[in-house]
Amino acid sequence: MKKPNKKLTASFLFILFCLTAVFSQPRNGNAAELYRLGVEQQDRENWYGASQYFMEVVQKNPVYGDAWFKLSQCSYQLGECDLALSYLDTAEKYAKDDTKIRNLRGMIYIALERFNDARAVFEGILQTAPNDVEARFGLAELDLFDGKLTGAEGQYGEALKRQGSNRKALLSLAVVSAELGKYDAAQKYINQALSSYSGETEVHYLSAMVYAMRGDLAGAEKSARIAVEIDGNYDRAYELLADILYKKGSYGEVIDICDFRIGRNRNLGIAWYLKGCAQNKAGKTEDAINTWSAGLSVVPLDEVMRAVLELEVNRTVPLEDSRRAGWAAYHIAAAREYTRRYDISGTSYEYQRALKIDPSNAEARTAFADMLNRSGFHELYLEQLRFIKENRTDSLNAKNQGTAQVKVDDTIEAYNSLLQNTLATKWNVQPFYLDKIRWNIGIYYESMPEMQLHTEGNKIAAEFAADTFSGAATASVSARAVPVSGFGEAYRRARDNGEDYFIMISIDEGSRDLMLNAVMYSGRTGAQSSEISLYAAGNNKYSNIFRRFRSSVLEKLPIRGKILDRDGKNLLVDLGKSERIADGAVFDIVRKGAVSTAGSGMGLVYNDSDVLGTLKIDETGEEISQGTLESKGFYDRINSDDEVVLISLPETDQRDSTVADTAPAANAAGSSVASPEAENTPGITAADLGVNRRPSFIDLIRSIY
Repeated sequence: MKKPNKKLTASFLFILFCLTAVFSQPRNGNAAELYRLGVEQQDRENWYGASQYFMEVVQKNPVYGDAWFKLSQCSYQLGECDLALSYLDTAEKYAKDDTKIRNLRGMIYIALERFNDARAVFEGILQTAPNDVEARFGLAELDLFDGKLTGAEGQYGEALKRQGSNRKALLSLAVVSAELGKYDAAQKYINQALSSYSGETEVHYLSAMVYAMRGDLAGAEKSARIAVEIDGNYDRAYELLADILYKKGSYGEVIDICDFRIGRNRNLGIAWYLKGCAQNKAGKTEDAINTWSAGLSVVPLDEVMRAVLELEVNRTVPLEDSRRAGWAAYHIAAAREYTRRYDISGTSYEYQRALKIDPSNAEARTAFADMLNRSGFHELYLEQLRFIKENRTDSLNAKNQGTAQVKVDDTIEAYNSLLQNTLATKWNVQPFYLDKIRWNIGIYYESMPEMQLHTEGNKIAAEFAADTFSGAATASVSARAVPVSGFGEAYRRARDNGEDYFIMISIDEGSRDLMLNAVMYSGRTGAQSSEISLYAAGNNKYSNIFRRFRSSVLEKLPIRGKILDRDGKNLLVDLGKSERIADGAVFDIVRKGAVSTAGSGMGLVYNDSDVLGTLKIDETGEEISQGTLESKGFYDRINSDDEVVLISLPETDQRDSTVADTAPAANAAGSSVASPEAENTPGITAADLGVNRRPSFIDLIRSIY
């Protein structure tokens, strides 16, 4: 049974209203003829048209049980499960103990996530009718929801034993086998299906899908082309064909197919996305940017398309390009929405994204500066205001300054006076020009055939994940995304590049949710350090999950810095409030070059003989801090550039993460010192939220009708 489609283009009540209008002028023909016409529409998966015929049937003959059953089927396919149950109850009055009614009831229970009720229905059917294949299909779907692929494989296999040419059993087994990596078995089932149902579009479509899953692009292309030749209106086959051709490098054909699909339906975000990707691969970067921009104007919530656009913009579009302001406007609007919800971290993130796209955007920078000021980062606030003043356009400077400009100038003058006695002034240091990169991390994704909702989903995810580590404040982490064939290549590259850690990342994208899985390894030993599994749903799932990914990595990285200068027992270090430091923080002082990452797990290791002393912070600035030295041993061997590693922080309220959320947040042992925030809590999975999350390929199996 095909899963219900919840993406309705109009409300079901409106459709019923339209059908009622049709009923006011009854069609010619008896109930049996109307029923036959309804079945024809149902076989074409035209659920609206079929519903119309079946409702006319029951109007003419209210005791026509099969018509009520068909109405229930159509309502189920349209996602109206409560209505489907109502129709099914009526059908049951006229066809008691009919197993097809009970099977449909079980499938509706699955759609309603009443899994225990569904299992009871299917197991009850098999007790009296052990050869009922539909009940086994239902149990297979329940196993899929539980992540028991082998269990589902077994149920489909039992169904096939009882009906050796059952279409659904053959196709479902082919897809499950391919997902399990049993490609020879998958091909066997596909060949069986093709021998019996060679004229059906869906069979060739799923054949193409199985070929693609095993990496046989030639076979996939052939099957997909047959599918569209059989039915030129089967859009899923066009989508798959374009994806296959993209992987083969036939970018011109991909663009043509995407244009064809967009011409039919401008709301197809995937078509806009893939067209832009093909143009970009073909070297038409400007065309790609225009395509993605146009696509986002139609489908603004396609976050993957927005991510790939912004990544390419930041790589290739000049900073002075006027279009950057338009692209940044989306994030400014999102920041305002987070502000209305009192979500400081979300607001900060969106303003930082806006400024990354359009650094000279006065509105975003002013708003971000105000956030810094309210959070107590007055030096950073002043630096932002200076940037705004220095980047005023010539046209504005040529005119009389407006009220806003006068206010900025007056504020700069006032803060210059107020901040005359900072640590930076005392030590004659320019803190905003310090190189504060502490960690070098590689984010790797496997360059292998993948079936994602968005083609190259893992590539975009890796690049976007790396991009999130850079913010408006001084970054502490340098991350880059690289394709690899597997762990071995990633480990080799990490060692060659001197990376502290490397992360293998992958995503599983559904139409309404997203699952991110990442494993973090030591770049020195290759040993696994940490595992991250995150789940998100809703309109902002992409940005939310990568913000949490960033937090989950940062909370494991120890806070470390270096000595900038010393005056007797007083040491100046390049760490401050923006790295969560507070008065009373205690550091080990370690000889330069003696600190390394732990061989397994998280944290830092160094020999006791390399510990030169202890530093306790007594005055904390925003980017630098001063502390008192306690030497170790008879000789004073401490010099500039020796490292400091956090041992402990005082118990202070560090909840405001306007700046600190882009900085490491652990001590030398790898234990997090960040204050808990609901938004930044990492490790939230579907199970934590009470969601029965399933891999996206299951939607493919459930679509088999």
